[in-house]
Amino acid sequence: MRQPNLVAIGMATYKRQGNLRMLVPAVLQQAAEAARELDLECEWAVIVVDNDAGGSGEEAANPTGDSRVRYSIEPRPGVTSARNAVLRAASDCDVLIFIDDDELPQPQWLTHLLRTYLERDADVVSGPVQSVFEGPLDPWLEASDSHLRLHRSHLRTGDEITRAATNNLLLDMAKVRELGVGFDERFGLTGGEDSFFTGQLHKAGARMVWCAEAVVDDLVPAERANRDYNLRRRFSLSNASARVELMLADPGLDRLGTRAVCLARGVAQIGMGTTMAVSGRMGGSLRRRAHGERFVMGGLGALAAGLGVAASPYRRKKAR
Repeated sequence: MRQPNLVAIGMATYKRQGNLRMLVPAVLQQAAEAARELDLECEWAVIVVDNDAGGSGEEAANPTGDSRVRYSIEPRPGVTSARNAVLRAASDCDVLIFIDDDELPQPQWLTHLLRTYLERDADVVSGPVQSVFEGPLDPWLEASDSHLRLHRSHLRTGDEITRAATNNLLLDMAKVRELGVGFDERFGLTGGEDSFFTGQLHKAGARMVWCAEAVVDDLVPAERANRDYNLRRRFSLSNASARVELMLADPGLDRLGTRAVCLARGVAQIGMGTTMAVSGRMGGSLRRRAHGERFVMGGLGALAAGLGVAASPYRRKKAR
């Protein structure tokens, strides 16, 4: 069985000091538990890359001066730049586990990820994300059922996957270095960089599997628990996903066919969603209306990608 010498938990952060104060100690505690549970004789590191050029997260990331915490600043804005900086900081590591700065791991998250990696001979392991809302839900959001969904709940541990997000992702760094894959700067402001990254790894031959037990909680602030934010997010996620499909397709007929599929899927979702939303509004069913509106925004996102339009949800407002 594999015996890694250095395991790192990495995160990109941007002005979320409160989250860092909870997350860094939590992953260090899980590292100690994983070492005991799996009988690992390895070193551990926590890599924090601050995408705020002013370094606002430094004190929150390592208030006690723990030598295991590696803090650095990536001044170039964008999640792609920050995540590439995490990869560079982990160049001496055998295993790197990504988690987002607005998440907290559930008990034994790290143990489950590493056990799956060790026992399944995987190059990449990903797990579920559960939304945890910090405030009351907008009635529309509750009716949409999106708050109840556990990411990829149909998958079982060991199932092979072809793409994954970096909010709960283990990487064998030797395989990443061998394949020479990094995060693509074209996704810096749009999202989807993680899906494209893992899609490239899979296409190049990396073995990617699911770990159903390794769950992280996505902490959703109250200002995001509403209809408007979730419809915008539905559009941008669908748009990014379709763009990833297009860019992973081989040039020529394969990409042309993928574009046609994105366009057709977008039109079909818009049509079905519009029918559901209208009937829900006329019949007084908020649930049917909410589901329909989500379908419409997903369809619009896919249609926009097929037409070459990219959403930019991570674009920052210019300081005045």
